[in-house]
Amino acid sequence: MTLEVIHVPAAAVGDSHPPLLFVHGSYCAAWIWADTFLPFFAGQGYECRALSLRGHGGSSGSVEWASLADYVADVALLVDSLDRPPILIGHSMGGLIAQHVVAAGHPVAGLVMLASTPPSGLGSSSLHMMAHAPDVLFQLGLLQSLGPGVVSAAIMHRALFSDQTDPAHVAWMMDHLQKESTRVSAELLMPPRPWPPAGTAVPALVIGGDADKFLPVSAFTETAHHWRAELHVLPGAPHGLMADQHYWRPCAALILDWLTRQSDA
Repeated sequence: MTLEVIHVPAAAVGDSHPPLLFVHGSYCAAWIWADTFLPFFAGQGYECRALSLRGHGGSSGSVEWASLADYVADVALLVDSLDRPPILIGHSMGGLIAQHVVAAGHPVAGLVMLASTPPSGLGSSSLHMMAHAPDVLFQLGLLQSLGPGVVSAAIMHRALFSDQTDPAHVAWMMDHLQKESTRVSAELLMPPRPWPPAGTAVPALVIGGDADKFLPVSAFTETAHHWRAELHVLPGAPHGLMADQHYWRPCAALILDWLTRQSDA
């Protein structure tokens, strides 16, 4: 298995910060972090890596019947190869994958979950979309079954981004989206729970937005409670926290503040 990894060295040589490892969510790949978080955190002195899960982006392997366990193995392989335990930063599905990597006992220095799938899975998400964004739920079905070419850019803009994000940016993203594993899509509805390792306190941070069309605030609260994590809910923020042109900086600032306080602790 060959995994695509975007590596951005820290701007400051010899810095003692732990490395950061970014894990993307469904339908995308490592590119989702490339224009915002990777250069931002590298500029703050953090060595950054973003991987593409198997069958995503430039990684080898087939995506169609990949399992959640396969994705966890992909991230764990990279975690175990690093010289120092990283801080895992996962978005949406990637947040749940990161939780399972920690639960399996792989060495990590911290866990950041952005608009993350909660430990119980996407049952709450399905009900949330049925009630508040049925058109988004329909478009996700089209994306999964027929691919991004048939999906409405206007609805995906509303689903993932704030009004402040340029439609041209949404169009660019639409050109990069891909189908997700059918097996994982089913598993995410009711996945096995990622229990924190016994006797180990992993510093954790949860960030979500109260305008998220995919997940209710209760999902972020559940995740924070499960990991005894610090929780921040950004007013007006959408699901695509790291890619939204208005909200990525406030989100990154919250993470940087948390990272700084972990270093000072």
